[in-house]
Amino acid sequence: MKLRDWQEKAFPLWWAEKRGIVKVVTGGGKTIFAIHCLTKYLEEERSKSILIVVPSIALLDQWYEVMSQTFDSKDITINGGGEQPEDITKICITTVDSVKNIINKVDAENTLLVVDECHKIGTEKRGEMLTNNWHATLGLSATPERDYDDNFYIIIKRILGDIIFDYDYIDAREDEVIVNFKLLYGYAAMLPEEEDKYTKFTKNIQRRAATIGGSNMNDYPLKMLIFNRARLVKNSKNRIPYGVELLLKHKRESWIVFTENKKQAKEFNKIINKKGFKSGIYNTDLNDEERLHNLTAFKNRELNVLVSCTALDEGFDMPEADGAMILSASSSKRQRIQRMGRVLRITANKENALIVTVYSSKTEFTKLREESNRYKLEGVPVKWQQMRS
Repeated sequence: MKLRDWQEKAFPLWWAEKRGIVKVVTGGGKTIFAIHCLTKYLEEERSKSILIVVPSIALLDQWYEVMSQTFDSKDITINGGGEQPEDITKICITTVDSVKNIINKVDAENTLLVVDECHKIGTEKRGEMLTNNWHATLGLSATPERDYDDNFYIIIKRILGDIIFDYDYIDAREDEVIVNFKLLYGYAAMLPEEEDKYTKFTKNIQRRAATIGGSNMNDYPLKMLIFNRARLVKNSKNRIPYGVELLLKHKRESWIVFTENKKQAKEFNKIINKKGFKSGIYNTDLNDEERLHNLTAFKNRELNVLVSCTALDEGFDMPEADGAMILSASSSKRQRIQRMGRVLRITANKENALIVTVYSSKTEFTKLREESNRYKLEGVPVKWQQMRS
């Protein structure tokens, strides 16, 4: 396989120690890079094995499909998603929550551990499961660092090693690895009663921070005040009608819409279907058959909108979409990067992608303004507008 320039640069950095994390933007080709690494590894270390850990069943299926194109399927074992093998083969692909079923069968000292979306292993329970004397390691993520704790340093880095290569959206855009994209920030004002509650939460947050001497997110009362204020904002009444207005105004071939919760997803989906869109929901309220049906219908253009909460945030390829609407403007930088990445993959007929973010508060505006300034400096088109009163 022919490697991209960034992959050519990153490979010797990993190969030197056979350990470390490659931080690569969604759509940049990190899976292909990983397959190149483990192919070279098995060529040199014929007696060794591979353990690939992924966060979801969707990625389990996706990795199996890609790996089967390179390796004999007889050498590949699946663990998770209803599969629990008695024995594992040379290559085992497992969900992170199913590792416990096979970890005692893995000879870590003779195994290359590959962890996709490696920020997901940054919890005490998962970290303990994967802490071992691995022969080699490779971590993959667009966002390996975590927002609200130090577990990248405490857990992830200890298991996989440090970040050895960083390839972000700007790099990928300049190299034409992802499509050009535009950013639109839309302001949906809170209702007066919502604004009053927001102001009260803000004052209480300031008082609590002053009492404890700073914004310590380990302080439970402060954490809950910030959480409840964010929930108020993300569920404010004007977000859905304004999101619908923006979808009608900005024509795209297909949209992925990220909502705050399942209730918001259901309401948004119901309204836009009445507006002439062919829309479906993708979340855990649906059974496996329904989710697969909606996903397949979206990929086949039978649906032109797919509405989700967090189920499509990470890892799963959605190159068909050229529009993303983030109806809940998360404060998590990681989540924003992951959601943007869902529509930035290159396909034959996609000229560019539009990423729309709906926001309703000063807190959101401050974070989004910082983001927009960074992208504007790199020539990304940015537009701000607000809901008609």
